[in-house]
Amino acid sequence: MKRVLFAAALFAATASGTQAETFTLQSAFGALPVLNPAAERFVGNVKTLTGGEVEFDYLLAGELSPPFEIFDNVSAGAIDAAWSYAAYASGKEPAAALFGSVPFGGDPLSYISWLHHGGGIELWREIYEPYNLVPMACGVILSEAGGWYTKPIESPEDLQGLNIRIGGLGGAILAKLGANAMSLPAGEISTSLETGRLDATELSFPLVDKLLGFDKVAKNYYFPGWHQPAGFIEFYMNKDKWDGLTDAQRTAIEVSCADANLYAMGVAAGAQSPILEEFRANGVEVKRFPDSVMDALRAAADEVYAEKSAENEMFKKVIDSYRAYSANYNEYQNLSDLN
Repeated sequence: MKRVLFAAALFAATASGTQAETFTLQSAFGALPVLNPAAERFVGNVKTLTGGEVEFDYLLAGELSPPFEIFDNVSAGAIDAAWSYAAYASGKEPAAALFGSVPFGGDPLSYISWLHHGGGIELWREIYEPYNLVPMACGVILSEAGGWYTKPIESPEDLQGLNIRIGGLGGAILAKLGANAMSLPAGEISTSLETGRLDATELSFPLVDKLLGFDKVAKNYYFPGWHQPAGFIEFYMNKDKWDGLTDAQRTAIEVSCADANLYAMGVAAGAQSPILEEFRANGVEVKRFPDSVMDALRAAADEVYAEKSAENEMFKKVIDSYRAYSANYNEYQNLSDLN
């Protein structure tokens, strides 16, 4: 009787020609709003769409690999897949930063449209191919805040000598104006602001920033998030594992990421204003950067893009692709603007 039951179970698992398999999915993030629910939704959708044939063992930051080591671990096959941020790979491939965010770029819709309809995804996969990885966007992130500052920023000169937690292209841009860009884990930011090690930080939008208690240690909250007007959370998988999936299973993952893109963008869109009111009630000044500061940052961004394009052929290829698509997108958007 036991042999009959075992045979039946084995037949059920292989009826489609593929045995059920569980893959490790290491996140670079903790249990943050929007990001964590989007990941859990993705995992659930993949399981449902594959009839349980593909499951991901979803692990929060540090449970199997430190965030900055995930890329190498998935590349080597020690971990099957990742839930991460492309700018973390910019030390290996500078152009990867442009798939995390484009400082002074367009809105979330233009970003995801370029990715899927302007050649972006093909370039991204070309960049990751030598590392045996297959990437895709798996969560579109709204514009972040410009950051938390312990003192007002009234002119570009106020950025000189400022110690600020910011990475990637945003850090390179601020460095042009004399700021000291630093990389710190999220858990160390509030204490560093309180002790004076940091004068400023950026992290995310209000819903996420609230969790870290920044409003208790910095009272100047600036907008817009020029360094990340839109962002992607990335899913990538070891290519050997990806190639071992069926066409239907790969499609299920891609469809689940498309759903995560809409989910992340939608769930965050209407959730920020009540948090801003809480910040104001706690004595935080919510304001926009002065025009002179934005002009200086934009000019610095142009310098950084020019320098990195001259240094790295793929960076130039990606930013040129993005700008060409944006020009077409923006022309129609400007004609359609009701303001």
